Amino acid sequence: MPLPNTFRATTRTDIMRQTNTSRGFTLLEMMVSMALGLLVLGGASLLYKQSVDTTWMTSQKSEMQQDFRAVSNLLERDIGMAGSGSLGQQGLGSSSVALPVSGTSAVYPCSATTCNYVNGAPVAYPSQSGANYLYSVIPGNNLGITVNGQTTDILTVTYTDANLALNCYTVTYNSATSITFTLPTVLPSTCILPQGLVVPQALNNTVVGLQTGDIILFSTSGAGAAAVGVVTGTPTTGTNGSGQTFYTVPFALGDPGHINQPAVLVGSLKALAGQTITAAVRLLVITYYLDISPSDGVTPRLMRVQSGRPPAPVAENVMYLKFSYDVYNGGAVSANQNSLPVNTTPGMITKVNITHMTMRSQLKGVKGYQGLDLQTSITPRNLTFQQEYPISGSAY
Repeated sequence: MPLPNTFRATTRTDIMRQTNTSRGFTLLEMMVSMALGLLVLGGASLLYKQSVDTTWMTSQKSEMQQDFRAVSNLLERDIGMAGSGSLGQQGLGSSSVALPVSGTSAVYPCSATTCNYVNGAPVAYPSQSGANYLYSVIPGNNLGITVNGQTTDILTVTYTDANLALNCYTVTYNSATSITFTLPTVLPSTCILPQGLVVPQALNNTVVGLQTGDIILFSTSGAGAAAVGVVTGTPTTGTNGSGQTFYTVPFALGDPGHINQPAVLVGSLKALAGQTITAAVRLLVITYYLDISPSDGVTPRLMRVQSGRPPAPVAENVMYLKFSYDVYNGGAVSANQNSLPVNTTPGMITKVNITHMTMRSQLKGVKGYQGLDLQTSITPRNLTFQQEYPISGSAY
C-alpha cells in the first residue's frame, strides 16, 4: 500500500535538514584543538622527564650512599683497631718498634712483590735519630696523588691479626732468616683461639696460614727486645721426636720493604739470638690511598693495601682524602694537626680525624654529579693511660 504524501514529504525534509547540518571542524577550531593538545602533551612530557630525572638522581644517590657507608665503616674500623690486640703489651701500642738500620731504609706500602703503590714509589717509615720505626698509626700528609689541583693524603694503621693463633705456638730462633713454630702437646695459658676453633690453625694453611709478605712481630724476655720480620716463603712442616708438629718459616733477605736484614743486629731478627721468644703475632699493616682507576685512566678510587696482599679497590669515585690528628705531648693536646708538630712522634697520636673523604656519583646527571663528604673522628686503640686520661700538674 503506498505511503501517504504527507509522510513522504516530512521524511524528505528531515533528510535534507540532517544533510545540511552535518559538517567538520573549521580551521580555527582545529588550530585551537591542536594547540591545547600540544600544551597537554608538553606538560605531560615535562612531568614524565622530571619524574625520570628524580628517579635517576634518587637511584644514583642511594647507590652512592651504600658505597659511602661501606667505605666509611671499613675505614673507621681499621682506624679504630690501630694498636689493638697484644701490640701494646709488646711495645707497639703507643710507642714503636725499631726497624733495621741498614743502607736501605724500610719502606711501605708493600705486597709480596713490590711497594710502588703510592705515586709509583714506596714510602719510607717514620724516622727518628737515624732509624725507621713501625707505629700503630702512621700519617701521610700530602703523600697521595693530586686530584683537581689538590694533593691527597695517605694513612697507615697497624694492629694484630686475631684470626691466626700464633700465641698457641712455642717459638724457636734458628737464625736471622729462619724461625720455627712448634705446636705443644698441652696448649699454653696464653693460647687464645678464634671463636669456633678447638685447635690452632696449621701455619701452612693456604687460606689463614702464614703467607709470603706477612709481617710477624716477635717479643722476648729480654729488656724490651722486639723485632719484626717478613715471611718470604711457604712454611715447611714436620714432626719432632716428641710427636709435636712444627713449622719452619723463612725470613730471607730480599723482601720488597727491606725489613729483613739478617746482617743487622738492631731491629732485625738477629736481635732475637740467645733470647727466649715469649710471643709472636701477625701484624696487619694497612694503607689507604687514592689512585687512578685503570678503567678510564681518569677517575680516582680509594685503595686498601694490606701487608703481603695485592692492593684492593674499596670504592670508585673517591675524589678527595684528607686526615688530621690530635697529638698528646707533655700534658697538652694539639688538635687537628695536618702533620705532626715538632718534637712529636706518631706514637703520640690520640685521635685520627677524617677531615675530608669526598665521593661523587658514578654518572653525571642533568644537574651534575651527586656528592657526599665524610667528616668524623676516630680514637685508635693505641692509647697509654696518660693519653686516655691526660694528667697535668706536679702533684701527679
